[in-house]
This record gives sequence, structure tokens and C-alpha cells, in this order.
Amino acid sequence: MEEKKKKLVIRQWVRDLGYGIFLILFSIGNMIYAGTLPEGSIKIKAAQAGTYLTIVMIMLLILGISLVLRSLIKKPMQLCEPIFNSETLTTIIWMVLYLLALPKLGFFISSFLFVFGLVTYYSWKQRKLEVKGMQLTKRILSYALCAILTTFACYFLFAKVLTVVLPQFTLFN
Repeated sequence: MEEKKKKLVIRQWVRDLGYGIFLILFSIGNMIYAGTLPEGSIKIKAAQAGTYLTIVMIMLLILGISLVLRSLIKKPMQLCEPIFNSETLTTIIWMVLYLLALPKLGFFISSFLFVFGLVTYYSWKQRKLEVKGMQLTKRILSYALCAILTTFACYFLFAKVLTVVLPQFTLFN
């Protein structure tokens, strides 16, 4: 007989307030960082990387402010689970590993491992890997195919459409 873990629950307005403040601080920090990015070869301000990052962070800042205001004005009292849990922590760790691997393993290998690892992890958490034999093999191969397709779609979007120079494999250089 399995014992259920006792889950942490908090009031929704407290959770939303905390995450709203986090979004505000995160977006401000990244807007400051965007100001430090080099111009690169493109002299048009609207086409530089820092400009895009700033635009996205302004949108995130607006959402963070909206979340804080909503939590303080409406104060929703429902009980809910925090967003930061073991799955969130695992995803953040995968992202950090991806960013560390990217310069050495390059875009293709790093992106494939990132997508494949996360899809496999979340499938395992949802108990979708409790099958055996050929069914497990098919499932794992479908995750690998998903990772390959996602990697090539991102490559096409960034390298071909947006003409972004992506990191190349340099492990032995």
C-alpha cells in the first residue's frame, strides 16, 4: 500500500504575489543585462539582440505587475500547490546543463539531449514508462523522434529564418 505524500499548499494570493515579485525582479535584471549586450554587426537598434530581450522583458514585467496587483486586490483564497516543486527544479537543472553544454557540444547535440531528457523525465513522472519490452522501446524511440524534430524545427527557425549563428560542436577543439 502506497502512502500519499503530504503536499504543501498555500493560498493562491500568496503564491501569485510571490511569483509576481519574482517576475518583476527577473525582468528588471534581464533588461539591465540586455543593455550590456554588444551591438554585433547590425547597427540598426531595432534588429539587435538586446532590443528583443528588452521587449520580451517589458511584456514579462507588465505580466508580473498585473499578477501582483491582482493578488493584492482580489486576494483569491483558494488553496493551491506552489509552482516550484521537484519537477520545476529538475527543469531548471536541465536548462542550466543545456546552457553549459551548448558551447562545447553545439546546438544539435545539446538541444537533442535537452528535449529528449525532459520529455523522458516528464513521461517517467507521469508513469508512462512503466511498460516493458517492445512497447517501452517504441515509446523511447518516439521521444527521440520528438527531440530530433523539435531540434530541427528550432534550427530552421533560428538559423535559416532569423539568421542566428548557433553554437557548433567544439568539444575536441
